[in-house]
Formats: sequence, C-alpha cells, structure tokens
Amino acid sequence: MKFLQEGTLANFLNRLTDLILLNMLWFLCCLPIFTIGASTCALYEVTMRYALFEEPPIVRTFFEAFKHSFKKATLLFLAFLAAGLFLALDLWCAILWGIPFKFLFIVVILAVFYFYLAVLSHVFPVLAYFDTGVRESVRRAFLFSMKNGVFTVFIMVINLLPVLAILTAPAYWGEILFLYLILGFSVISLLSSLHLVRLFDPERAAKAQQIEARQRRLKDEDRAEKDDTEEKT
Repeated sequence: MKFLQEGTLANFLNRLTDLILLNMLWFLCCLPIFTIGASTCALYEVTMRYALFEEPPIVRTFFEAFKHSFKKATLLFLAFLAAGLFLALDLWCAILWGIPFKFLFIVVILAVFYFYLAVLSHVFPVLAYFDTGVRESVRRAFLFSMKNGVFTVFIMVINLLPVLAILTAPAYWGEILFLYLILGFSVISLLSSLHLVRLFDPERAAKAQQIEARQRRLKDEDRAEKDDTEEKT
C-alpha cells in the first residue's frame, strides 16, 4: 500500500502504514484465541516476504496464508499452549512446595523452558516459510533455534518484550498495551524475519539483497540524471 511518492521518508511512512494494517489483521484474527497460531503464521508470511524485499498485497496474502495454515498452525498452537501450561504449573509447584533438591528441580524446569521458548519462537515462521507438517515443523524449529544461540535469544527476548515491558513498568501497562495493539507485534515479527530469512534460506536472502541494492542504485542514478537535466534547463 503506497500513499506517498518514493523517497526515504515516504518509504518509511508507507511501511509504517503497512505494519499498522498488518498488526490490526493479526490482532483481529487472534480474537477467537485458538486461531492465534494461524494468525501468527499469516503474519510471518507477510513479514518474511518484506525481509526478502518483496511487496505482497497485505490483506490477500495474510488471509490466504491464514486459511492455508489454519489446521496445522492451530494444532501447533494448542500443543504448545498445553506444554507451556504444564511447564508453568511444574515451576509453580517446584517454587512453592518444600521438596528435596528444590533448586535443582527449578533449574531443570527453567532449562526446559528455554528450549520450549526457543522452539516456539521459530515454529510458526518455519511453518509459514517451508509449509511442512506439524512434526517436521517442530523438528526444524528446534534445529534452527539451536543453530545460532545469540540470535535465538534475541528473537526470544523481542517476542517477550510486551510481558517484560509491563512487568518493568506496570504503571504504564495501558500505554504499552495500546502501542502493541497498534503496531508492536508486526514490528516484532518484521525484526525476527530479518534474521530468520537468512537462517532459513541464506542464498535466497543474499540474492534478494543484491537485487534490491541493484534496483536502488539504478533509481539513484535515474534521480541524479533527472536532477542534472532540470538544472540544465
């Protein structure tokens, strides 16, 4: 969606408008709760194409991906929701109960939580990009999340930012929630996608970057020629 002519500021504002629209689509499609997985899959479908310098039609691409991945993404979401609740209950019990080797149990549960969050932060992008089955998506998500620990932690942290922001500044929870409902989740998805496309398909990502750089250079040259022509006239 382009409302302004080309230029650095115009491109930024156009992309900002796209991300706001995308964020609204994601939030609305998450409202039944059990559709969060399919909605997140559709969100990554769009943002990963942005990361590859493509300009897909937002609404059509989002809903096509939502419909296509609905069954598999919903199964993944429900499975990870159940696993997350189980781990949270285990951690709560380990903290509150006076059991032997309490500290060891807590450390083990937190370690499992790390792997859980690492896979969770990759599994929906994997499903969106590779269109694999549920089991294969989990397997690939685990392998990709273990491939580069630093970036895995980065993706986990930015995905947890809404919770972390509210916990660190509870007095501003309303403003934080409003910001994320307007823009935050699509921005998080885009930031994650900029790394994920290079992790999933480095050759395609490098080729897309080269093509984009070549097109930008040609546009700059055309603009410079036009400016020279106007100065001469």
